[in-house]
Amino acid sequence: MIVSGGEQFSVSAKARVRKGTLLDGEFFSRLLECTHISDIARMLRATYYGKYLPADVETFHRDKFEYILMSVISSEVQSFFSSAGLLRNAFLKLWLERQDIQLMKNRIWDIYAEKDSDYEEKAVNESYKELSSFNFSLVDEQKLLSSNRIDEVIYSIKNEKLVAHIEDAMKRSVGGTSPALMMGFALDAFHNNRVFDAAKSFRGEEKEKLLSLTGIYMDVNNITSIYRGKKYFNMSEEVTLSLLYTRYRADFEILKAIAALPPERMWAPLAGTRYASLLPVEGRKDEISDPAGITSRMRSIQRKGALEVFFSGSAGIHFVLAYLILRELEILDISAIIEIVRYNYDRKKAEKLLAYPMRQGGE
Repeated sequence: MIVSGGEQFSVSAKARVRKGTLLDGEFFSRLLECTHISDIARMLRATYYGKYLPADVETFHRDKFEYILMSVISSEVQSFFSSAGLLRNAFLKLWLERQDIQLMKNRIWDIYAEKDSDYEEKAVNESYKELSSFNFSLVDEQKLLSSNRIDEVIYSIKNEKLVAHIEDAMKRSVGGTSPALMMGFALDAFHNNRVFDAAKSFRGEEKEKLLSLTGIYMDVNNITSIYRGKKYFNMSEEVTLSLLYTRYRADFEILKAIAALPPERMWAPLAGTRYASLLPVEGRKDEISDPAGITSRMRSIQRKGALEVFFSGSAGIHFVLAYLILRELEILDISAIIEIVRYNYDRKKAEKLLAYPMRQGGE
């Protein structure tokens, strides 16, 4: 497929401009000083997010506020469509399916946790229904949100290949592992493999950078899936290895070595790789070893990979994906701060759980 250089330059230029609207470390530090969620909303109204936030956002329930922020990603992706051709738009639409995946995972976990009648869960569902900027393609969101059983969740899925993938995962839920966990792994694997394969349809540096951005995400998920599966769900080495996505730079021998070790020693085989900081190191006093700490380190590695793209030379859709990753990570940190403020967590401790470096200004 022949693609014009003008198209590549246009989408890259727009992504570079948008990157300049990302918040800096000083702003995040000030967000952490807030004492009420309405203060956070008020501060965000004076930033790039202001054009997305309703005038009365300060009065919104926390769930609705957070889902409005997440809807920014959908709007941002769509804003690049007019500058990109068919191949690049198809890739962006495929990447955006991650919102379908997250919605399905949330519903599956809630069903297994029997949260159907919970007030906050109803608030989340209502927030989704009100956000027209979400464009779900893998799932019928209304059927999904009204589902109370797993078979109803599966019935809401519009992609036959995904249905088969989920049903296969449920059959492999043995050895004490949670069906919800296995289904979550299957959903992530299905989407990440699709995005990674789509990146291969590009050429040159554009292909190289897209594979790097999507590959880093797959590598960190493969590694942390092994760690979490063994530490929290008592999975065997064989079961954890069966859940892996397509591999990028973390080759199978490294993953096998990790899976063969107890969780507290899994960091050792990663020494010397870009993932050396991912898992908690035994005996390190300042190490955060709980799931939130690991998630923060995952996001920090992804953020570093996205920032590296902006130092590359050739124009292409990889600049757009890098920007979207940075924007999503920023929104996830804002959502984390909303929770920190809401429950009045220790700010110094909570700061270490964010992907964004504090008090260092923007890049």
